[in-house]
Amino acid sequence: MQPIAYVGIDIQFSRLTDEDRKRGLTFLYLYDLPYTDLRAYAGLIITNLVEEQFLLEHKNVLNQYLSQGGVIFSLTETSLPWLVGVPNWKRSPIPLKDREIIIKEPIHPLFAGIDAYDINYRKGVRGFFSRGYFEKIPLHAEVLVTDQSGATIIYMDRDSTNGTIFAGAGTDIYRVFIDEDNSSRYLSLQMLTCIREEYERNQLKGVETQ
Repeated sequence: MQPIAYVGIDIQFSRLTDEDRKRGLTFLYLYDLPYTDLRAYAGLIITNLVEEQFLLEHKNVLNQYLSQGGVIFSLTETSLPWLVGVPNWKRSPIPLKDREIIIKEPIHPLFAGIDAYDINYRKGVRGFFSRGYFEKIPLHAEVLVTDQSGATIIYMDRDSTNGTIFAGAGTDIYRVFIDEDNSSRYLSLQMLTCIREEYERNQLKGVETQ
């Protein structure tokens, strides 16, 4: 099983468990990014614990990975243009206690079988899924999750590069719900599955177009 890299700078906070490693996750220290052969990974999960200026300075590394059919799932509250087409993160004007997370129809496999209630509430409290949203996402992007105002929280972009970009507005959907005792706990596994399926799709597409 080809590994998926979990990218961050806070090793303590981002430490992977034995279960994570069994799932094929491996930690990639952000500052090792320019010295790493990213072709070894089926995908990169870029956490909110990153230095965006460093990513901007090395955006060519990410662009090259995407040009080879790679998959990047960004969970960052972006404020700099280091990832193709991803706009700046904006704080939602809707109070967290009132904000409703809506899974768009048709439901993407990432959210298959996930009850919207379970990602709206964690132990009876709202606001863990995301505090923000994106404006002016790429034209051909597929919106996966919005709030009740229609603001985009997660989207998928297969058209801006040869690879696939998933962008979430500052929500670590891998970590936040992993220990919950409801449908949301499956989100982390489905996230890894979607990344791998996109990678395989992109590699096959690359072979077909050669």
